[in-house]
Amino acid sequence: MKTIFVYSISLLCLMACSSGNQKPATQPERKDNIIHLSVAIENAREEMLLSELVDSISYIPMETTPNGMVQGIKRMLFNLFPEHIFYCNQCYDWKGKFIRSIGRVGQGPCEDVSARYANIIYHKGFFYGNGYKIIEYDRNGNCTGKERTWNTAESLEEQGTGFSHMVCLAPAGDNLMFYNFPDTMYFMDTDYKFVAKRAMMPSPEPGLVNNAQIEAHGKLTTFYKDTVLFYNFYTDTIFTVNSTTLSPRWVVELKDELRIAKETVYIEYGALCAEAFQAYKNGTTESAEILKIMDGKYVVPVVYETDDFVFLDVYMRRMWAELRNLPFTPPVLVFYNKKTGETFGVNKIIDDLGGMKTFWPRLGICNDKMVDAIWPYELQEFINEEKEKGNTVSPLLLDLMKRVHEDDNPILIIAHLKTK
Repeated sequence: MKTIFVYSISLLCLMACSSGNQKPATQPERKDNIIHLSVAIENAREEMLLSELVDSISYIPMETTPNGMVQGIKRMLFNLFPEHIFYCNQCYDWKGKFIRSIGRVGQGPCEDVSARYANIIYHKGFFYGNGYKIIEYDRNGNCTGKERTWNTAESLEEQGTGFSHMVCLAPAGDNLMFYNFPDTMYFMDTDYKFVAKRAMMPSPEPGLVNNAQIEAHGKLTTFYKDTVLFYNFYTDTIFTVNSTTLSPRWVVELKDELRIAKETVYIEYGALCAEAFQAYKNGTTESAEILKIMDGKYVVPVVYETDDFVFLDVYMRRMWAELRNLPFTPPVLVFYNKKTGETFGVNKIIDDLGGMKTFWPRLGICNDKMVDAIWPYELQEFINEEKEKGNTVSPLLLDLMKRVHEDDNPILIIAHLKTK
C-alpha cells in the first residue's frame, strides 16, 4: 500500500469581556458528522508551522541487529499495538529496541512461506500473522497451534469465493475481520470460523480487480484508542468496526468533479493502460481514456482519528506525471475538528521544532502521535548540506547523528500533538 499525506488546523477562540464579570468562552457545538473534504482541498493552506499542532518532537533510532534489519520505511506499523512497533514480522519496543521476529519460514505446522513479510496484528493478548496462512502466536511470539491456510478448498467452499484481494486483517470486538477488496467485509472468531459478512458494494466481475486498484485505496483500517476504524471509498463513510457489524462514524463529502468515479473499480485497468501506452507511442497521450477517468482526481488512502481531530491523507492522481512533464502536485493533509465540525487542509508543514525543514506523518497518526521516519544516511546528508550553506544545524540532530551509523535502521520522528 502506498502512499503518504497531511493536514492543518486552526483554532478559534471567542471571548466575551466586560468591565464587570467575565463569562468563559464557549466553543460552537458540532452540528453533524460530515467531513467536508471538498472545502478543505479547494481552500488548502500552502503551508503551516508544526508548532501550531505539536508541542514537542522526539527521535527513536531503531536498533540494528542481524535479525532486525529494516528494508523499507513504508512497511513499518505502529498504530496496531499498545506496546510495539512492527516492520513486517520484526517487533520493536517504543525505545527502538529489537525484541523478536514472529513466525518461522517454512511449509510445516506453525510455519508460513511468507512469514518474513506477514502483516502482524495484536488482539486480546495474542499476535496474528497474516501471510499465506493466518497463524496465532502468544505474547512471547510462540505459535499456539491455531492456523488456517486461506486458499484451501474448505475456505473457498465455506464462503463461495476466493480471498485473493484480502487487503487488511484487524481486530473486531471479540472477533477478527478482513476486507476482501472491494466488495465484502468478513468477520470470524479466533478459531477462524466465519460468523458474519457485510457487503460494501456490488461484487465485480472476476478478473477486474488488480493490485493497482487495491493500492490506490491504501490503508483501510486504523486505530483510535481501542476503536478500529475502517474507511470505505464506495460509501464515503468511516466506520467503527464491531464484532459482527460496521457502524457509521463519519461521512466524507467530496464533489463528483474531484473524485474518481466509484464505478472505476470495475474497469479493465490493464486494457486501459495498454491503450494509454499505445497512445503515448503515437504521441497522443492526452487522448488516453484512462486519463479522462482518473487524472486530476483525488484519492483518500487513509484516515486517522485522535481526541480532537479526524485526519485524512489526500492526494491527486497524476497518471505518468514525469512522462507528461507535469509539475508536482503536493498532497493535502486534511483534519476535521470534532468539536466545531470545521474542516481544514494544508499542503506543507514547516518543522519549526525539530530542526528539519519539513515534517509529514508518512507512517501515520495515532494516540496523539504523528510519526515519520528518516534513514541515518539521509540525516547525515541533510546536516552536510546545511553546513555547506552556512546554516545552523540543531544540536539535537547533531547529537542524534553521533548515536547512529549511516547504515543503521531508520530513525522514527515522533511529533506529539497538543492535548489542550
